[in-house]
Amino acid sequence: MFNFETTFVDHIANSLSDLAILAISAFTFGLVGGLIALLANRLWFRRWPKHSPYDDKLGEAAHTSMLGFSAFVLALLITNGLTALSETDKATRLEATTVYRLGRELDALGPSARTAKQALVSYAQNVAQDEWPRLARLPVSLSPLAQKNLDDLWVGVRSIQQNLAKTAPARTDYRADLSTYTSRIETFRSGRLSAATLNIPDDFWIILLLFVVAASFLSGRESQKPFGRQINVIHTNRPRT
Repeated sequence: MFNFETTFVDHIANSLSDLAILAISAFTFGLVGGLIALLANRLWFRRWPKHSPYDDKLGEAAHTSMLGFSAFVLALLITNGLTALSETDKATRLEATTVYRLGRELDALGPSARTAKQALVSYAQNVAQDEWPRLARLPVSLSPLAQKNLDDLWVGVRSIQQNLAKTAPARTDYRADLSTYTSRIETFRSGRLSAATLNIPDDFWIILLLFVVAASFLSGRESQKPFGRQINVIHTNRPRT
């Protein structure tokens, strides 16, 4: 059930713009937080209408602590996400540079490298069209189409190296460069996958939601007029936006 819900939320998030996600999150947290505070006041805190100044001070301290913990966990999750995105972008740029260099070397070989060059082109296309969407979905995975293109690329590179060994045996450095570039593409591709899976456990999202619910519950300590309810909704949704 948890995997289904995670996949559903992930699908919705990937189909919306960042602005839409921000607006929906702010509205949802504000509405739910305000509703929890209202129910907490009517169903729980009204049972104890009288309390001492010490009780008020204790409740305010607990409320502030819950909001602080919520902000801390959210900042941790955002930092982790930005770090993973930065590492993925770095690996992608290095991979793209290596693909370009290998393509340039294959172009210099002419018709004999046609098969390898086609496999390289297909690899770049499948990475953009199939592998990137897979990295944005849960569970994160690599594209089998791109893997097939890499296997074909290795076959083409080995064929070129065998031909060069017969026609130009002195060009060992050139043959080594072809293997080096192809190996780097595989390495950077693996690095891209590792960076995309560098996530904090999903339990942290549950912890964040529990802190938000607790803070919203404590917001219902006192009966509120319409203006107070509006402030409470804004206050509840602020840490998430």
